[in-house]
Amino acid sequence: MDNPRDHSRDERRRLQTDSFAGFLGFFAFLSVVQAVINVLSPDPAVWPAVLALILVVATVATWRYGRRFR
Repeated sequence: MDNPRDHSRDERRRLQTDSFAGFLGFFAFLSVVQAVINVLSPDPAVWPAVLALILVVATVATWRYGRRFR
């Protein structure tokens, strides 16, 4: 049933991972900006930096995972 020349499944998976990486990247960028602003405030908190770290690591992991489908 699977046609070896039909690459639509691979293309769909690549597009999904690229979309997810872009989504994560956008929010990772916003959280890094928020963490920098937080560091410059008089009473900084730790959670913005932790959130930025988690989102940046998730973005890089998703990006590296998506490179396997190219």
